[in-house]
Amino acid sequence: MLILKSTARSRVALPATAPMAGVLPLAVILPALTVMFGDRFGTAGTVALIVGGLALIACTAGLAARSAAHDRAERARRDEELLDALEPLAGLR
Repeated sequence: MLILKSTARSRVALPATAPMAGVLPLAVILPALTVMFGDRFGTAGTVALIVGGLALIACTAGLAARSAAHDRAERARRDEELLDALEPLAGLR
């Protein structure tokens, strides 16, 4: 029976989307490069690394937020379909 089928799934802190999987290592490496080699690059290089790292972190957070919003919308759609299927007079609304 469809109603009794369990749809519970484990929640992951960061959704595994393809763009995020590619950007995440770079977002982790840039701050490390800034700390390790900041004095060798000079002020302009250090500032560029910091700004680039912050931009990558912001993009990653945006991807995570968009993915979470998509998941919430999909869950709401499935919940609405289930409630409509359970209501005996769904067509009379």
